[in-house]
Amino acid sequence: MKPIKRVAVIHDMCSVGKAAMTNILPVFSIMGIEPCPVPTMILSTHTGGFGKPVMMPLPSFVTEAAKHFKNNQISFDYIFIGYLGNIQVVREVLQFLKYFPDADVLFDPIMGDHGSFYMNFDESYNQAMWELLPYSTLVTPNYTESCLLTGESCLEYSNEEQIARIAEKLRRKGCRCSVITSVPLQDFPQSIALCEGETVKILSKASTGRSYPGTGDLFASVLLGKLMKGLSLAAAAKEAHQFVCKCIQSGDQNGYPVKEGVLLEPNLKYLFP
Repeated sequence: MKPIKRVAVIHDMCSVGKAAMTNILPVFSIMGIEPCPVPTMILSTHTGGFGKPVMMPLPSFVTEAAKHFKNNQISFDYIFIGYLGNIQVVREVLQFLKYFPDADVLFDPIMGDHGSFYMNFDESYNQAMWELLPYSTLVTPNYTESCLLTGESCLEYSNEEQIARIAEKLRRKGCRCSVITSVPLQDFPQSIALCEGETVKILSKASTGRSYPGTGDLFASVLLGKLMKGLSLAAAAKEAHQFVCKCIQSGDQNGYPVKEGVLLEPNLKYLFP
């Protein structure tokens, strides 16, 4: 038996700007978990502030990597699904999951924010993403993505009744648990909803500081790392939120350029077991 747990990270890779795998891999490593990158696309930078990046899709890589892993009896404790980019990659990820039915799955359905789809995504992509929900142990959408997945309206201010409806609709689609971030409550615009079974708990959170790219990736990776270390969903979410806030505040205090992403490296020590 291996002395450490292993996570397959299916996500895009940015060379510059702390987002996606650039955030996720060091988080798992410092927490004593082996991250195994399975890139869906390689970019020179993320898409938030550096102009149009160089992008290199990796068609069929996810499927071929899964076959190679299986042929070598490689297994995973968890599979982290992040940015996929197009419907073909969604199909490849579905095949990947079928190769590793014993692994738990965290699904971060990256496709929108601020009430609408990101560029290049539409309702057909959303419906393809639904197919991943029955395989998901935990799904971590932001508020916009949770509305897109469930057909709810994106409101200026949400409420506990709407979040309960969203949680129920996600359960009906097959997802066991969900953590919804950036829930815009009237007085707490960055709240977090924890949905386990029929129980919904709201962590009321105010805005912390500037809005940096990559904070969702950071939150989801710390959340998963804490869960794999045995914390409850509520405790893991609280610690993940606290760590993201620490990185944001560190960037703000040092005048770090927003487009660079959160100031992660000096704060990784706080995740050391």
